[in-house]
Amino acid sequence: MASVARTVLGILIAAALIYWVLRGIDPKELGSTLANASWSLLALAALVNLSHNVFRVFRWRWLLEPTRAGVPFRPMFAAVILGYMTTLAGARVGELVRPALLSAREKLPLGPTVGTIVADRLLDGFSIVTLFAVGSATASFAPEAAPMAAKIRSWAWIALAFVVLGLVVLALLSGAAPRLRQWLAPRSAPLRWIGGVVLGLSEGAAALRSFRRLVPIVASSLAAWVTIAAGTWLGIRSAGATVSLPDVFVLLPLLAAGIAIPTPGAAGGYHATMKFGLTTLFGVDPTHAAGAGVLMHLAVAIPIFVGGMVLLRTEKISWADMVAAAKQVRTLGRLEAAEAAS
Repeated sequence: MASVARTVLGILIAAALIYWVLRGIDPKELGSTLANASWSLLALAALVNLSHNVFRVFRWRWLLEPTRAGVPFRPMFAAVILGYMTTLAGARVGELVRPALLSAREKLPLGPTVGTIVADRLLDGFSIVTLFAVGSATASFAPEAAPMAAKIRSWAWIALAFVVLGLVVLALLSGAAPRLRQWLAPRSAPLRWIGGVVLGLSEGAAALRSFRRLVPIVASSLAAWVTIAAGTWLGIRSAGATVSLPDVFVLLPLLAAGIAIPTPGAAGGYHATMKFGLTTLFGVDPTHAAGAGVLMHLAVAIPIFVGGMVLLRTEKISWADMVAAAKQVRTLGRLEAAEAAS
């Protein structure tokens, strides 16, 4: 029942957001915008956006190096794509599928593998906010957005400080894990469970304590998000909207927030944040802004679904295998608590 309720709620949210996106837009004008779009440019946008996953795999491999060096590229790439496909299909366990699937297939310890995803998300936040800060300094804001632009510049540096703090805390916890486990051993079961989960996850950030690893991790993170921004810029321009690459850097946090809204296939949230950002910040015509959201959503989703279906067949993985792997994450707290008590 809870799953059905979440699905129904997600559909209602998506419908409300899509209604807002389309409100006041002439359907004929939107149809004309889509029909006159540059499909070759959109195809290039899809290819560029998909290619950012190569940098994600490189970053993930570096994060996993303290756990095991030289994890093969192919199973990591498959786990990344299938995790995204699971999320786009409406199952909000996509972020769990990725580490759980790799852990099961490569016999990696679950705690540190899941922990790399926590570090991964913080590094995404670092990259998004860094590019956001750079973009806000050079973006061509619409004249009426000037007061908001000043606030954006301030928020960018504050957000960057919080993300960096989170990464530092994770790295410090991973270094102090042995001592903290000894401290947890005689504590109550709930405290051991909570502490075990936190320490297990923190091990995924152990790579950040090494300068040799930190440099390629940060470089891969920034390369991934510059690639995403470049693909998004091409997709927006394919709809006839004129924006610069720094403008898209400013849009990144909005688009990431839109994808995070729990709707099936990220429908509605991505379109709404795209339209809001383009019209409010950069003065793009609402019809072209809505068209850009529709086209870029297709450019993101279709390659993931097609690639995911191919990988399910070539890697001999079933949908049930992915869901079962994700459910194994629920045992993480019990495993870590038992280790702390032993």
